[in-house]
Amino acid sequence: MKQFVVHLTLSQSGCRSMIRILVATFLFSGICSVNAQQLNESVPPLRELDLPKVFLIGEYEDQYGLLYEVYHDLLLSVCHDDMNLAFDKWMHMLADMEAYANDIDFNLNGVKVWLKVFWDEDGSIRYLSYYLKPNSLNINTSELSAFFTSFINRYQMPIETNLKYTHNGSAQFPTSLTPMETRRN
Repeated sequence: MKQFVVHLTLSQSGCRSMIRILVATFLFSGICSVNAQQLNESVPPLRELDLPKVFLIGEYEDQYGLLYEVYHDLLLSVCHDDMNLAFDKWMHMLADMEAYANDIDFNLNGVKVWLKVFWDEDGSIRYLSYYLKPNSLNINTSELSAFFTSFINRYQMPIETNLKYTHNGSAQFPTSLTPMETRRN
């Protein structure tokens, strides 16, 4: 069996080239980190959005997009990626919404909507946007917005988290979670 031995020898010019490459690499990484820091300093902090608590999907498009900079976590994430738990939380919120509507004598039966809900860390709803589905009961959107505003002023999602989060979902009333004796005919 023959053994091969490889000897590396760097000439003086090879050492200089290697040193130049290393110095250039360190300088380049330093410049990149300074530029990244300057870029972060030049981006203004997100200002408080001038949005109503409740609005129709499609309104306030410029500011609506900015919501995702603050509310980038999902209901599923704050439920520890447990889909059953997230679904349960969502459905119970809808049932609470329906129960509240019944309590104040507001008829939601036949209403079908797409909802986008934005929660603060304490579980309170900061923003709710919605859009009536084509097959929904025809309802005055001003009245529905007023109902949603009243509901979100009272509701708090029972989740412990330090994150702001959001969820897109669909709802139709009556829900199957509201006991029949409390439903409105």
